[in-house]
Amino acid sequence: MKKNEFVIIKGLDIKELRLKSKAFKKEIADLNFDKNTKKLKDLKSIDKKRKELAQVLTVLNQKELLAKLEPKLEKGKEK
Repeated sequence: MKKNEFVIIKGLDIKELRLKSKAFKKEIADLNFDKNTKKLKDLKSIDKKRKELAQVLTVLNQKELLAKLEPKLEKGKEK
């Protein structure tokens, strides 16, 4: 994934990130199927998709944690 694409992914909201992760999981499953049926020539493409999925899941996890912490921080400021 290029740096520009990663910046775009950071700008997505949680729902869009979940959809993107599902799409990557489906692509990886399709690539594995193609590998097992000897149709896939570039085996490194599976590793590339896994890395992209990991990056999306990392950003998703960060955003979910921030969403949980923001209300707690606001309560702490009110006291």
